[in-house]
Amino acid sequence: MSARPLIVPAGTGPQHVVLGDHMTIKIHGRDTGGTLAQIESSCGPQVGPPLHIHHREEEMFFVIEGEFEFVCGDLQTTGGPGTVVRLPRGIPHRFKNIGDTVGRLLITLTPAGAEEMFEAIGALTPEQQSDIPKVIALAAQYGIEILGGS
Repeated sequence: MSARPLIVPAGTGPQHVVLGDHMTIKIHGRDTGGTLAQIESSCGPQVGPPLHIHHREEEMFFVIEGEFEFVCGDLQTTGGPGTVVRLPRGIPHRFKNIGDTVGRLLITLTPAGAEEMFEAIGALTPEQQSDIPKVIALAAQYGIEILGGS
């Protein structure tokens, strides 16, 4: 892990739109020697990724605002502001903003790496992002298996 402190002011960080989710990379893995990454995510109502598996990293979510549904294996739960959810690697999972307004999450990935996939997908045009086989193949390069469904 990097021994230097890192301060990321509010409203800063590289921004990407990934399948309708607005993501700001607050801490990149290159800033932590690959130990972790943090992303602030803003999801519109009824927005969330399809069911997928992370084969490399754990994910932890902190709900900043909104109401989210989390599914991980057989577990299904909802949570609002202040809720923390840990989703282990290797288990199919998804999350979705189930509210009527934009919801915000702070996502921690450990180890880092998936943020690079968000950068790669975010670099695609909206038309390219709608090419689901292309997105599935891109995600697989980062150890993420998209299973589909919502």
